[in-house]
Parts: sequence; C-alpha cells; structure tokens
Amino acid sequence: MSLLPRLSVVIPTWNRAHLVCDAVESALAQGPQVEVIVVNDGSTDETHKVLTRRFGSRIRLLRTPSRLGVGAARNAGVRVATGELLAFLDSDDVWLSKKQDAELQLLERFPQADGVVSDSVSFVDGQRSETTCFAGNGLLTACRGEARWVSECPWLWTNSKNGVAISSITLRRSALAAFGKSWFAEDLICCEDWEFQMRVFHRYRIVVSPEVLACVRRFDDGSRPGRAMPGKPRTSEQELVLLRARLAVMKRSHWLNGLDGNLASELERFRNETAGELARLTASGI
Repeated sequence: MSLLPRLSVVIPTWNRAHLVCDAVESALAQGPQVEVIVVNDGSTDETHKVLTRRFGSRIRLLRTPSRLGVGAARNAGVRVATGELLAFLDSDDVWLSKKQDAELQLLERFPQADGVVSDSVSFVDGQRSETTCFAGNGLLTACRGEARWVSECPWLWTNSKNGVAISSITLRRSALAAFGKSWFAEDLICCEDWEFQMRVFHRYRIVVSPEVLACVRRFDDGSRPGRAMPGKPRTSEQELVLLRARLAVMKRSHWLNGLDGNLASELERFRNETAGELARLTASGI
C-alpha cells in the first residue's frame, strides 16, 4: 500500500471543453492516489460530454444546474473531497508532473505545516511571462529563494496585487475545518481567491516553495465575463468590478486581527488607495 497521502484536486470549469482536459490530465499525472473533482459550473458547451467521454470513472464529475460562479463551484468540490491534502486547479491551468512529489517532500521537511504555496509561471495566449509569479509579487526575494515559512517572509500579502495563483496552493484538508462550511466567497466574480489566501496565510502555518510547479495559462476565449483578460487593459466597467470586489474583501476583513505591523499598514494603505481609485472612477460618470 502506498504511504503517500491522498490528494484531492478541485477543478471548477465553465465552457472550457477546449481546455479543461489539459488541467485534468496534469492532475491525474500526479500519481495513483489522486482524487480529481471537476465541477462543471453550468456550462452550455460540450464540457460535460467531453469530460465524461474522455475520463469516465477516473474523475468525479459534479454539475450545477446553472452557473453559480467560481467560488460556489470550488466550495461544491471541497464539500465532497476525501483526500488528506486538498489543492485547487483552474481549468485553464496545468501542473508540472512533479508537483505532488515536490510538495510531499516539503511537507516531510516541515511536518507542522498546514500547507504549501509554490511558484508558477504565466502564459497569455501562449506567450510566456518574463518573470515568475514570485518574482513579480516580491515573494521570491522575501523567501530568499529557499523553502521557508510564510511568517518568516517580509511579504505584503495584504495587497491583492501580491497574490499567488490559486493553482499553487495545497492544504491539509483537516485545516480547512476552521473556515466553517464556506471556503470561497460566492458573492464576488473576482478577488474571491485573494480573500481565501488572506485567510490561509493569516490562520495557518504555510511553507513557501520557490520552485515553479504550475503553469497559469490565460486565453481570450470569452470565459471570463466581467473580468479583464490578463495582459490587456481593463475597460472602465471591468475596473469598477475589480475595485468594488477589492474593497468588499477589505471592508469585511475584521477577522484579520493581530496582524504584523507591516501587513496591517499595507492593508490600510491599499484600502485607502482602492477607495480613492473607486471614487475617482465613479465621479467620472462611468
């Protein structure tokens, strides 16, 4: 019997018949002890048929009667997950084949860890970013290029611009019990992943791995209504959606008590900056 803990992977998807199979294959490639849960969030294309035909019983396929949003889809997947470890993979992203093994080795080195966050590289319409996620958000410098606790890294994660890819987070499923029955906000179309990350970094002992273990891919395929395509300028309406979501997350962040002084200062600074940008945009008549 394998000694590896079982990993549950939650993949939400909407109208991604042309992409989601890549994500599923990269999750299945992590090894035999992987439970892949795909939540088809009310797709109107061939997503469900394609997944059923290609993977059958190799995955657990859930289906919502209508589109509920990525937060609700992830929550649905978490509720049925059975693995000791839980990870999230967006349906346009893919993992490197060594991701699970690398993270398991790290958890053995840090047995008190509640989870791992690793680096990623982005591709926009097939064009690779010149820098990794950690290089861009300051975490590579903060961890000094070595595996270490998030709490030891002078990294300002209370600014949403410094977030990490949701496809780079792996947690012990037992740790999520502190969240209650809802892990991701279901009232937002963006920033739900940032709110989740802040809860994780604030509540749990998380290890940073500077190793690139995920490819975050973005395609201008119409599957991000209301949200801008990375690498392209946001419309005024998309900017409003983003600013309002950021502010909503920060307004209800009362649970972020006892923050390190630098984190608390950055949260307040970012709150004021966001509120100012929203006021200016609103005053312009948009």
